[in-house]
This record gives sequence, structure tokens and C-alpha cells, in this order.
Amino acid sequence: MTFVGSSVEPATVEFGPAVTLVRGPSDTGKSFIVDAIDFMLGANALKEIPEREGYSTVLLGIQLPNASTVTLSRSVDGGNFGVFYDDVRSGPLGVPDDTLAAKHNPASLANLSRYLLDAVGLDGRKVRRNARNETDSLSFRNVAHLCVVDETQMQAEVSPPLTGNYVTKTKEMSVLKVFLQNEDDSGLVAVESKSDLAKLSSAKVDVVDRLLQEIEAQLSDTPEASELRDQLARLNATIDQQSGSISQLVDRRSSITKGLGDEQRRFAAYESEWGDTTALKNRFKILDQRYSSDLARLATVREAGTLLGYFTAGTCAFCGAEPADQHKNTECEGDTTSFGAAVDEQASRTRALAEDLRATIEDVDGRRQELRRLAGQSQSTRQQLESDLAQLEEALASDHGELKELVSKRTSIERSLSLYDQVESLEKMKRIVVDESTAETAAVAATVSLRAQREFSVELSERLAAWGYPDADHVRYDALSQDVVAGDQLRAAHGKGVRAILHAAFSLSLAKYCSDREIPHPGFVVLDTPVLTYRPPDQDPLADGEPPRHVVDGFYRDIQRNATGQVIVMENTDPTEPLDEQTVDVVFTAREYGRYGFFPVRPNGDSDGSA
Repeated sequence: MTFVGSSVEPATVEFGPAVTLVRGPSDTGKSFIVDAIDFMLGANALKEIPEREGYSTVLLGIQLPNASTVTLSRSVDGGNFGVFYDDVRSGPLGVPDDTLAAKHNPASLANLSRYLLDAVGLDGRKVRRNARNETDSLSFRNVAHLCVVDETQMQAEVSPPLTGNYVTKTKEMSVLKVFLQNEDDSGLVAVESKSDLAKLSSAKVDVVDRLLQEIEAQLSDTPEASELRDQLARLNATIDQQSGSISQLVDRRSSITKGLGDEQRRFAAYESEWGDTTALKNRFKILDQRYSSDLARLATVREAGTLLGYFTAGTCAFCGAEPADQHKNTECEGDTTSFGAAVDEQASRTRALAEDLRATIEDVDGRRQELRRLAGQSQSTRQQLESDLAQLEEALASDHGELKELVSKRTSIERSLSLYDQVESLEKMKRIVVDESTAETAAVAATVSLRAQREFSVELSERLAAWGYPDADHVRYDALSQDVVAGDQLRAAHGKGVRAILHAAFSLSLAKYCSDREIPHPGFVVLDTPVLTYRPPDQDPLADGEPPRHVVDGFYRDIQRNATGQVIVMENTDPTEPLDEQTVDVVFTAREYGRYGFFPVRPNGDSDGSA
């Protein structure tokens, strides 16, 4: 990337084909480089900084998947892009070989968005934009935030696949589905009637309300959750003091209790999905009835056209036969008129849609059968766990009667707390259904397969484990919340340092996930300050000092050995181990020696300092 101007020395930085590390103190231009890359990928504006004065044009060299090199040019004030079919790194600039509009236009190829999407194999994709299944053409700006992550975005509470823009939330979730499943929303059929949507939402609310009523009936004589937690804490302290020789039995009991709670939540999830599939099947039946009605109307149109021949002499409206050649009591044979062909073609299309719909209904029925099987299996598992729990409690009772009483109380309290957790989860689910905007994203999340979620979560866990992140095996991506879950908390609930490291892992894991499965992806990731602010989850995030060395070592070692495509990292701290020969190391010093920063030092002594 190069900034050029008529009276200033070019400011340039060259990125390697694999890993590039741009490091140095604050205010040396690292974050400005990230902003400039985003600007050259279609963002509306470039940051205004004093050091930019005198520079008129930005050049960004790109190696396309076909190995050819092009250079994009753009005024620092924005506007359209010039394209040079060559590697251009200095001025004066000639006339570009081509020009691309800055704004995405699905009807034209002459814009940057479609140019880049076509290069990486994503052009022509459709993504859902609302609950009515209306779709938009995929734009490169829908993708850019997954590849270019600035420092603010890195540390923000907003989930990695989202930008925080309320209007585009549904679309952003659909974009992530494209990368996780290589599947867009071209096949969605727009829902015209709001009443159909209302029936679907109503069915979901009814299911959740029924589950809530059942649980709340069990909690009718139970103290509040806060009081139960206080009781549980006191009981745990007493049990710890008295456990002694039976500690192994207590540990086993805790494991079974946790498993029982997990199984109860899993069973609740199956019941919830059963309600969803019931509502979905009802909705499909409405559509099937509509297709049947359409076919009946088309048949009526054809019959009416035939009957016209009985009353009005003339050429047949369907086959074009003259009156002398017409057979009043038989169907038309041979060629047809455009009117007859149109009726036949529409009927054929409608029958094809109806057949596809029935196949989909069969898939839903198959899933319902699977849910019935899973629920039965879950019920059996719960019964077995409850049986195991009862046996352990008997063993504890034989060793110490008082301890049995304490453990029994704890079991009761934990079961009640588990029910409170289920109530909270179900109430959250109900809010999602009621809130139309959230319901849209939940609908998109429901289309992300469990297999894709599981495989991407494995990729995410492996990456964090390589970095030395604690308890990385339990980190996962949750499609319903659209966030990374770590330490039983959403990423948004952690401190900014943990949020940054989890966001970096998300972006790099997504690139590798796509590469391993040959799913189209831009092929590069730009990260601004991924490790500087990181502190372990159990450490004060405001504590002074450097990030843990083993995490820094693990991060750089992993991206050099295992990252796919191009990775560009901006950091304030230096790596603690030597970088490999393939890594490009760009060092800004903010001193008189070495390279001061991105922009050259001016003759009057002004330096580059920037964000």
C-alpha cells in the first residue's frame, strides 16, 4: 500500500504473502494502515490526520487468486477506483486501465464490490435481509468486517460476525452462514402474508409458555434463586469440612448432578425445537394449500378456454386449430398457442414447487422423528443419572447420616436452581420470538447446521489452545446468541483483553475453516492489536504489565505455522521469540533511528504520528 502526492515522498508498506507483523509504539501509523486498507476495500471515508496532508492518492496492490497482480487507486477524498493491470507503487500515475464504482451494484460488473467478489468466487450470492425471506445481493462490504478488524472492533462487546448496526444484523448473520456452510439464501421464497409470520411466532410463544408454566408450578413453594445460592454456598462449605474420606463420592455426585442439569437443558432444547418444527410444518402446509389452489385455478383457466370454443366459432385458444379441424369432445393435441403454453408452463412450475415443498415437509418430518428419538434417549439418560445419583446418596448416607442430610439438601437446591436457569433461558427465548428484529437473526441462526457450528467450534478451540488460552476446549461458537462462548460466558461479558483475543481467534479460525473446506473467502485477515490488552480471565483486566508471555509466544508461533492465506497484524509489543524467515517484520521506532512510522519524517521535523 502506498500514499503518493505531487510534493511529498511516497509513504509505503509492503505486506508478505503469509504473515506480516507491523509493530512499534502508539502514534506511528499502525491503526491508520488498517483504516486505509478498509478504505481501499470500499469504506466511505479515510481518517483525517495531519500527516496525510500533501498526499492525494492511495495505491493498493492485490494479487488475485489467478496469480495476476492489479493495483487499485483512489483519491484520499473517496470516490471511484482506478484499476491498473500492473504493480504500480509510485507516481506520476497514468490513466487507469479500468474504472470501478465505489458503490455495490448487483446489476453492473463495473464496481469494486463485484470485482472483488468475482475474484474470490462469491459474486452472485444472495443473503436474507428480514423475516419475510426477502434477500439482497451480497456486497463486499458485508464481508470486509470479517477480514479487516480494527482495534475498536477487536475490543467491542459486539459479536465478531456483527458490526453493531441494527439494520444489517440479519444480513450479517446470513453472510456468516455463507462462510460456515458455503450456502447462500438464493432459494428462499419471500413470505407475502404477515398473518403467516404471526401464526409461526404465536406457535413458538405457545410452546415456550407451556414449558414455563410447568417449571413455575414446580417452583411454587421454592425460595428465590438468590436465597438458594446463599444456602448452597453455606452447604458447600459445611460439606467440604465434613467430607473427609468420602470426598471421591462427593466429586462423583457433583459430576452426575452437573450431567443431570445438562441433560435437563438438552431435553428442554429438544422440546423447544419440536415446537419450532411444528410451527414450521404448519407454515409449509399453508404454502402447500396455496400451490394446490394455484393449480386448481390454472386448470379452471384451461377449461374455460376450451369451453369458449363451444360458444364462439374461431381458432382454438389453446392449440390454434381452425374450426373445421377442431374436436369438441377431446383435448387439444399438437402445437399450442402462447396462451395455452403459458398456462401449461405455469402449471408445471407450480407442480415442481409443490413437489419441492413436499420433499421439504418430509425433511421436517424426518427431523421431528429424530427429535422424538433424541428426547427419548435424553429421558433414558436422565433416568439413569437419577438412578446413579440415588445410589451415590445411599452410599454417602451409610458413611455419615448428617452428611447425607446435607447432600440431600444440596441436591434439592441445585435442582431448584437448575429450574430457575431453565426459566431464565425460556424467558430469553420468548423475548427473542416476540422481538421481531431479534427473531429475524434467530431465524437465520436456526439455518446454521449443528455440524457447521460444531466443526467451527473445534477450529476455534484448537486455535486458542495453541495460544495457551485457559480452558480452550470449552470455547465454542453459539449461533443462537451469535457470539463466542468462553468460560460459560458470552464473549461480550468478558473484559476487553479477552474480547480482543477471542475476536482474533474467531477471524483467523474462520479463514482456516473456509480454506480447509474449499469455501470461498477473501484469503486475508488484518488484525489491529489482538494481544496487547489480553490478561487471563481470572486476572484483573485493568492490571498493569505485559500480556502473558506464553500467550504471546503461542499466538505468533501459531499464525506462522498454521494460519492460511495472508495474515497482517498490528501490535505495540514485540514478539518474545524470533520470527521465521517467511514473516515480514515492519518495525516503527518513533525515534531518530530506524523507520519512524508509516509516513516519512518531513524536512521540517514533523513526524508521522497517527492513530
